[in-house]
Amino acid sequence: MTEYDYIIIGAGSAGCIVAARLTEDPSISVLLVEAGGSDRNPIIAMPAALPFAYQSKALGWGYQSGPEPHLGGRTIDEKRGRVIGGSSSINAMIYNRGNPLDFEGWAERGLREWDYAHCLPYFRRMETFSGGADDWRGSDGPMRINRCEARHKLYDAFLRGGEQAGFSITPDHNGFRQEGLHVAQSFIHDGLRWSSARGYLHPARARPNLTVLTRSLVKKVIIENGAAVGIELTDGRHSQKINCAREVVLCAGAFNTPQILMLSGVGDAGELKALGIEVKADVPEVGRNLENHPGVNVQYASRYEDSLVSELNLFGKAKLGLEWLLRRRGLGATNFFETGAFLRTRDEFAFPNMQYEFLPLTRFVRDGKLIAIPGFQFWMDLSRPESRGTVKLRSADPAAHPSIVFNHLSTRNDLRDLVEGVKLARRLVAQPAWDGFRGEELSPGPAVQSDADLESFVRTNVGTSYHPAGTCRMGGDSEAVVDGDGKVKAILRMRIVDASIMPRIVTANLSAAIMMMAEKLSDSILGKRALAPSGAAFFRSLPPEGASTTRSA
Repeated sequence: MTEYDYIIIGAGSAGCIVAARLTEDPSISVLLVEAGGSDRNPIIAMPAALPFAYQSKALGWGYQSGPEPHLGGRTIDEKRGRVIGGSSSINAMIYNRGNPLDFEGWAERGLREWDYAHCLPYFRRMETFSGGADDWRGSDGPMRINRCEARHKLYDAFLRGGEQAGFSITPDHNGFRQEGLHVAQSFIHDGLRWSSARGYLHPARARPNLTVLTRSLVKKVIIENGAAVGIELTDGRHSQKINCAREVVLCAGAFNTPQILMLSGVGDAGELKALGIEVKADVPEVGRNLENHPGVNVQYASRYEDSLVSELNLFGKAKLGLEWLLRRRGLGATNFFETGAFLRTRDEFAFPNMQYEFLPLTRFVRDGKLIAIPGFQFWMDLSRPESRGTVKLRSADPAAHPSIVFNHLSTRNDLRDLVEGVKLARRLVAQPAWDGFRGEELSPGPAVQSDADLESFVRTNVGTSYHPAGTCRMGGDSEAVVDGDGKVKAILRMRIVDASIMPRIVTANLSAAIMMMAEKLSDSILGKRALAPSGAAFFRSLPPEGASTTRSA
């Protein structure tokens, strides 16, 4: 076909959902275009193989940010999936929705239909939760969400240590209360990674009104008379133009969506002209407002027999693979991130400003290979950073990687909060629950004690959680790129449905929130009445009287 009703660019966390929902109407024709290839790959399907999925050059874009001006000019690897399922096919499968205050904050920015009450019904619609349905959780959605078993003794030490440090364990951090320590939940079911492709796209592939093109790079959206009328794509050898009768929907993510917009002539007019690109709309905010979750690892040694590494020797790896192949069970069916926490480092915050993901082993990369040693570690990141970055074109070549600069630690508050996060991790491990397990601190190390030394450690070691967002932000103000329905304000017949439209990053991993947004905006595209808002309550942590709340939104 040379024309479709809807053309969706990007078969990732959002694109698979939009394609599946639109094609439920047999009268609608949909083309889904993906730059990568098939997701039928064992290292995608096996949860424990996620480090190999992360490292695979065949499954990722190979992006790097930087040089980062506040990190001594360092570059940072930024994993993004280039495959059916997008980043949901290579990520850590951690299911965290975000804090209800995230969505309340969106509503305060002129997006009244994006408060928690309006988002919660779509979270419930997308999921089947192993813990069963209630006011907060769903039981018949395409995405299978399971509570982790967390049987290893170091998971228990993490939870008990948190309690001894004065924090609570929340029974469902995706329910009434996010804040506290928790047993994690994951996009894993029957021992398989449950990506948006597996949940939504695979069941829809047999529909005659859905066409999926893989290994096809979109060069630009064709814009005529202020409206999107099609796309131009290439398979590396030949270019092709395909017409669109209704809308072009960009679901390419926080890096590629602004890149495609700018290649299509939508962006900062001066920058586009300098690259010889015809300006279709002067929208300076395209590619700006880039956010991520910056973080560092805090690592400890332990006895070999106390760490999960003891189960990953040569015999253990063979057992892992065989048990997973034959029964889809055992360590092959876990992502290893089976406990975590959302905590506040200071009472002035109205939200948990720090996220911790715990691993009962210590691992690092040496010569491009992942090495695991006896120990345990916390990956901790900053939930609501103040720093903002940009995505810009390097050239008018669609195959060239864009320039990505996060500007991590450009504000003093971000650096201070990460330092306090390290101190809090140390406080957790200092509790009696860790006696007998706690070995030498490997990172930052016992010699790193002063604030100045901790700041140096953070600047030298900070990475990201691979959660880019905000580069085509949604908002009620005139400078926002899209409106509350995902429609590009400057161009007709064009929408964006992905993390790039988040007006502020959420206090969590991004996959769940992106999928919720895709469910919600699919109804908008189809002209359906939105689901009725929920009346379910949520936990609010009010700061002490007189404390600053300027950073709560």
